[in-house]
Amino acid sequence: MAVTEDREILAARDLLARYADVYPLDGAEIVPVEDIAESFLRLRVKDAPLDDGVSGMLRIREMEITVNALEGMRWPRRRRFTIAHEVGHWQLHKDDIADLVVTRTHDYVPAAREKAKTPEEIREREANRFAAELLMPEDRVHAAVDAHGADVVQQAERFNVSALSMAWRLYNYGYITRRPNRRDYEGLD
Repeated sequence: MAVTEDREILAARDLLARYADVYPLDGAEIVPVEDIAESFLRLRVKDAPLDDGVSGMLRIREMEITVNALEGMRWPRRRRFTIAHEVGHWQLHKDDIADLVVTRTHDYVPAAREKAKTPEEIREREANRFAAELLMPEDRVHAAVDAHGADVVQQAERFNVSALSMAWRLYNYGYITRRPNRRDYEGLD
């Protein structure tokens, strides 16, 4: 399979490799995203009430990630993606944005959709792709599928990510052929 080499993918791989140099991962499939944010990048992660539809925020000057407390409580795996997404903004965009990045639930558009057009849409897509690579590294996904098969729910549990996120990962790598639909995975996380 071809290996992706886009800027956001390389940035996620680099961050994970630098983290693993300091805090050995011992081949674990669950990436400790909150520890990467807090211990390694010195970004404070906090849960707080946010408006409906707002999953998270990155306050660059304060070096703080705020996650929607209610959403995080309902969907802990989605919370992990939100943290990884905001870490993506930190790694990729902190020099391009004045201070605040707000991530809305509808910002989680799959990479397979039409091409992003505005700078904000491009940043959101990059942060999503960064988060996917950080939480579900390509090499680990291929190894896990080789060892355990391409069952979406089992792989989602193995990586501690939402079934929908894993479905997109497996779809993009050609392991499943049906394009993921949110309705197919509701209630599984």
